[in-house]
Amino acid sequence: MKITYKFDEKELFDFNMFRAMRKNSNTIPRAIFISCGYLAVLLLIGYWVKFPWWVYLIFTAAAVLLFFGMIWFTRNRMKHSVRVLMYRQSKEDIMPQTTLTLEDDYLEVYTVTRTSEIGYEDVERVEMTKQFLYILLTENGELGVPLRAFDDEDAKRQFITRLKAKTTKAVHVGIPYS
Repeated sequence: MKITYKFDEKELFDFNMFRAMRKNSNTIPRAIFISCGYLAVLLLIGYWVKFPWWVYLIFTAAAVLLFFGMIWFTRNRMKHSVRVLMYRQSKEDIMPQTTLTLEDDYLEVYTVTRTSEIGYEDVERVEMTKQFLYILLTENGELGVPLRAFDDEDAKRQFITRLKAKTTKAVHVGIPYS
């Protein structure tokens, strides 16, 4: 079974956000840790200096703003990176059309520049969201397949059912087909 797709700008952004927030799952805990550390230092300084009570409210608000600012900054840096990739794509083919084929013993990923054969035992996790089918590999690689790449719901069901049957050792998340 074979599907062919090419990311557009929104899909590339969504795929990279998935990688930033799920694959590198320390993004949000790191923001919480830094915000709490910042608040702890400010509260300690405030305790030593004996600030009035309302200054502590300002410190707490500043820590909350720092947390959301870090998340906002991460998101905007990701958008900027995607825009740069899309600009380069107009100059050269950085995000080429990809063909994904489910063979009997392996998953074949074909682009104009390379062909990869990925054994089904190398698939660590298969996750489906509203827009993507994510295939995470044991060697820190991942594939993102936009669900729009399937011709219809039946083709999508067949592909996912076959992938699920071939990747029995992988964790399957959000996949309704059996």
